[in-house]
Amino acid sequence: MERFRPGPAGALALWLLLVAVEGGCGRDEVAASGARPAERGARTAPPAGDLCAGLVRDLDARPMTALARPALGAAVVDPQFGTRIRRITGASTGEGANAVIKPAYGTIQAWNADESRILLWHREKGHELYDGRSYAFLRSVKLVSPTDIEQVLWDPVDPDLLYYPSNYNAQPNLMRYRVSSNSSEVLHRFDNCPAGDWGRLLSLGSDPMYLSWAEGSKVIGLSCGEQKFLYDVGRNAILGRATIAGRVAPQPAPSGRLAYFDGKVYDSSLRVARSLPLAGGFEHASLGRSAATGHDLYEAVVFDPPRGGGRADVGTLVSFDMETGQRRVVVGPSTGYPYPPSGTHISAIAHRRPGWVAVSIVGDPRGQHLLDNELLLANVDSGTVCRVGHHRSWAGEGRWGYWGEPHVVISPSATRLLFGSDWGNGATVDTYVVELPGYAGR
Repeated sequence: MERFRPGPAGALALWLLLVAVEGGCGRDEVAASGARPAERGARTAPPAGDLCAGLVRDLDARPMTALARPALGAAVVDPQFGTRIRRITGASTGEGANAVIKPAYGTIQAWNADESRILLWHREKGHELYDGRSYAFLRSVKLVSPTDIEQVLWDPVDPDLLYYPSNYNAQPNLMRYRVSSNSSEVLHRFDNCPAGDWGRLLSLGSDPMYLSWAEGSKVIGLSCGEQKFLYDVGRNAILGRATIAGRVAPQPAPSGRLAYFDGKVYDSSLRVARSLPLAGGFEHASLGRSAATGHDLYEAVVFDPPRGGGRADVGTLVSFDMETGQRRVVVGPSTGYPYPPSGTHISAIAHRRPGWVAVSIVGDPRGQHLLDNELLLANVDSGTVCRVGHHRSWAGEGRWGYWGEPHVVISPSATRLLFGSDWGNGATVDTYVVELPGYAGR
């Protein structure tokens, strides 16, 4: 295999931030005034089956109040929801429009398999590696011309590996990167992918999602113009190939046996298996799995009901069974919530805790009503929903636009939620983490 090795990381200021991370309300945690005791949440781990234990589950308006941005490495307690939010990056205001350090996207896992590392995007410097427990900055990550900033996939089993498509030197390659050696190698060259045409780059598509992860499955969905592929990493083989119009790639479901593309479910050979009851196939969504049935799930925000449907079919979080086509509204008007606000993103990639899904919502950034400016954690099997904080980002309503969108990412164990925030339309966008009561590192 061809191997690429980046230049010295020291050229980009390879410094290590030592952060004292303490559990509970220690010297690094600022307790917000006005928080009601019931909102502070349990400080012990909840039962294994209920990550929402001790957290807010009501449907009351909990208007967001002022809260100073925590210092780098410090935590604050959300005044309305009693959860602990820690700031883990410190973008410099001197970087101007590039003062952005945030997760790549909610459908792309930021944590590696054992949660020992976090990969973030720094608009000034590129991808960066952080310690997954202390949150210390480790180094810049030098990848070989990844197709896009979002198109980097942690291996769901091996914490040392990343995968990404690259078109370096007009060669359509799927690359494998090793954290331990800080080097990349060609895993598979897609010779039947026309090179050199900017409309035919090898990519994860215009709306990328995570690779498959159930029982060690590692299937990646790729697009090269109208050529679509499902590629199995373990077998180093293309499982399915089809000519399908559009810039989106087929997105493999966790099982690796199914894939999603434009409202339809495909089998691993890229033959249509069924259609899902959707008015449109390109809303913000994430692919997850039911712990109860083992079925693959398409988790989406639904603004418009399908033909023949009604208000009861829309929602901020609607779960579709990819094997049966059945639909369940978890957060929506039919379950007591308002019509879905704008700026909603979903993360269902908790591959060590299937069934749990995180949601970030912008709506009205002032956060005065139910769901506005909120982060949610939901179990799509039981229907349990808890509200875990205000992310405090103005996103598209403020100076940062897209870069300020929270793009919440649920950790593999579903015990932490990572998100980006401009913290009240501030001078930088940084990454924060909600450490839930079930997180063992509290």
